[in-house]
Amino acid sequence: MLVVGAGFLGSEVARQAQAGGWSVHAIVRSEATSVELRRHGINVVATDATRPEFWEGLSGLWGGMVWAMAPSREAGGGDFETMHREGAVRAAQWSRRSHVPMIYLSSTSVYAEADGGWVNEESALATDERSRAMIEAEGKTIEAGGTVLRCAGLYGGDRILRNRAEGPERWLNVVNREDAARAVGVALRVRGKTFNVAEDEPLRRGVAGGVWGEGSARMRRSKRVSNAKLKREGWAPVYQAGVKDSTHPTA
Repeated sequence: MLVVGAGFLGSEVARQAQAGGWSVHAIVRSEATSVELRRHGINVVATDATRPEFWEGLSGLWGGMVWAMAPSREAGGGDFETMHREGAVRAAQWSRRSHVPMIYLSSTSVYAEADGGWVNEESALATDERSRAMIEAEGKTIEAGGTVLRCAGLYGGDRILRNRAEGPERWLNVVNREDAARAVGVALRVRGKTFNVAEDEPLRRGVAGGVWGEGSARMRRSKRVSNAKLKREGWAPVYQAGVKDSTHPTA
């Protein structure tokens, strides 16, 4: 398995795949991020997988490829665009040429819902630049016969959930990175589909009458993400940080 982008989620995908018997090759952008993976005995190469030269020179027999590359939280918009509109699209083109199953790790932030309603994989999509970049990469992945996993906000390990009270009342959808990584195993056997990867219930955030501070860059859309489609394939989250809501859709 080729794991492109072995960061917070990609590294967990690599560890679980290796534990499951895969020979894993991870691609990272810098040597600094490869130390922990090598401790687990995973083959790691530091290179820029967004460039066409990487895919043109890639050879060997592969049973699957996971695109898990994501920019750091400090990265600018240009870096994000390069990763998704260029790198992920080239990965999908290579997947199609090489007949290698591809999993593209996207985000539930692509949904347009802003008023707290439930969304599923058929719901309306947002039109902001970041969402459009991911949606373009999703489309190329599906065209290549791959599978898209739209992941909710990730936590786990040293990334803990905090009860942030600022801002208006809203829903926050989350998933533990161990559960998100396990969804890759499901995606490898279900080709050409899109799935939401989120816990059964979202978290409540904000306060009544709250407003965003001036210059806040936080996501302003509020939605509740249904994981019913993925659960029908046999996946279920082990971790549940959310609150129980009797209006949760079951199908």
